[in-house]
Amino acid sequence: MTTPQIPKPTGSFEGTDLGDEYLFYDRENDRVHVLNTTAREIFLLCDGSRSEDEIAGTLAETYELEQATASKDTQQTLKRLYELGVLAS
Repeated sequence: MTTPQIPKPTGSFEGTDLGDEYLFYDRENDRVHVLNTTAREIFLLCDGSRSEDEIAGTLAETYELEQATASKDTQQTLKRLYELGVLAS
């Protein structure tokens, strides 16, 4: 059995919460990344205290989504945020 990942921000990006979106500035590559509303909510839940399953559960409950849909959205979003270097576990 593997230990669940507990995602948290790396702190290597400058971020600004715009309410409906979240903007990251990647200083190293001089790029800007913008999260849509759903990705923003997922990112904000990545505070180092919740597992991927807990994040998906919160998303499903908050937005009245099917658990499978929330899990898929969470997995895809976290994968991309890990690839960008925004999150670590």
